Amino acid sequence: MKNISKASFIKLFNLIILLIPMSFLFHYIETSISTNGSILAFLGTFLFMILGGIVSMKIKINFIVIISFLSNLLSMILGRRMIISPNQSWFNPFGMNFAIVFTGIIILIGILIIRFFARKVLK
Repeated sequence: MKNISKASFIKLFNLIILLIPMSFLFHYIETSISTNGSILAFLGTFLFMILGGIVSMKIKINFIVIISFLSNLLSMILGRRMIISPNQSWFNPFGMNFAIVFTGIIILIGILIIRFFARKVLK
């Protein structure tokens, strides 16, 4: 830990936070873990968007979008392997992959909005 500078550690922390496959976790909690998982999934996703927006204040938007794309890709891979819907109509009419990507886009928009307001407040 002594060999890593503070700036490098912060960049690594930002990367790890933004790479969390939150759209997968949202749907996994909602379908597999709990019968009333929607409240837990929404609260966790909302807190993740706040944390992601705050830690990404000094990161360029292009980098955030690329990391979000990688996170969505990881979410789709994990979703195919681990999410089993409770019934056939769960992800209708578009399917599970669309639902995961759409959730990832909503999370990205939330992170960017919170990033914008956090930058304005802290300047």
